[in-house]
Amino acid sequence: MTQTRTTVSGRRGQARTRWPAWLLAIMLLPLAAMAEEWVEVGADTEAKYYVDTTSIETDGETIRFRKRGIYTNPLTDNFSGRPVRFKESIGTVEVDCGRHINRVISLDMLGMDGEVVWSSGMMPKRMWEEVNDNSHGGLTYAYVCRSVGRS
Repeated sequence: MTQTRTTVSGRRGQARTRWPAWLLAIMLLPLAAMAEEWVEVGADTEAKYYVDTTSIETDGETIRFRKRGIYTNPLTDNFSGRPVRFKESIGTVEVDCGRHINRVISLDMLGMDGEVVWSSGMMPKRMWEEVNDNSHGGLTYAYVCRSVGRS
């Protein structure tokens, strides 16, 4: 099979490839599939909480997903011995719907301009905790377990 490519003259005499529109659409399709889709799952006086529905994945009894907290007012906390001011947090959370437990396995704190001001890194050995139903964690747990048919 012979393949032909159409070129147009670029700057400084270089040839530049002109890609057919259908080929560009196929190449960009995976990027569209990776787009985040944040759905509000709860709120309290401190923040609104969201789950990225595109991040929900199941691994046996464990359901893993990304959760975001957007705080009503910027907060300051002492992470790693230095004060850090942040307005958002984004973490990876795991839940076990059958055992009614959850844990955060990574957490990033975002500053006023959306930059990461502190990161926990991966914490795969973090202890599991009982879900408090009367909290944003409980609302998140219920939403995610329902979304994968394990409520």
